[in-house]
Amino acid sequence: MSDDRVLLPVTQAQPGMVLSDELLDNHGQVLLAKGAVLSEAIIGSLQRHHIEMVPVARVEAHRAPDSAQVQARLDHLFRKHDLDADWAAGLLRRYVEDYRLERQVAP
Repeated sequence: MSDDRVLLPVTQAQPGMVLSDELLDNHGQVLLAKGAVLSEAIIGSLQRHHIEMVPVARVEAHRAPDSAQVQARLDHLFRKHDLDADWAAGLLRRYVEDYRLERQVAP
């Protein structure tokens, strides 16, 4: 298997994991399609049907967004707007900036 997937024992599978390949039974029949999201019910069903291993996509560690890159991109996107004079564009830029920098915003 490549670096973007891992073969796990079904006992270690967690709800929310995504299959990296089709899951086949002993006869070559597709049980679950590639990209299927595992739930508690599906994991339980796999265990009852004596499926021992599941191919799941490896989850990359979350990296915080680079503030300088976000600012540079937003400067480019809003380059034709006078953000001091156009309050709507200024508000939109602030919302997009908060979203891209993953800031928690009060409702």
